[in-house]
Amino acid sequence: MKTWHAAFWCALAERDVEVEFVTEGIPVLRTPNGVKSCSAFDPQTAVACHRRCLDPAFRRQWQPALPVSTRVEDLV
Repeated sequence: MKTWHAAFWCALAERDVEVEFVTEGIPVLRTPNGVKSCSAFDPQTAVACHRRCLDPAFRRQWQPALPVSTRVEDLV
């Protein structure tokens, strides 16, 4: 079983999530076919949603979050 990690905004959880997908297919053409874990759930392996994130179009509906600056000079 091969896995793939992704981080994106989930409209269903209304927050950024980190997901570990189970993938199938040859390495160049692997596609997610299951969700092994998701940071929106506790424990993360207790995924209890409709898993719409398996559809790449669902994951790409929203712009990625802007990076947060941790340097004081950037804030002045």
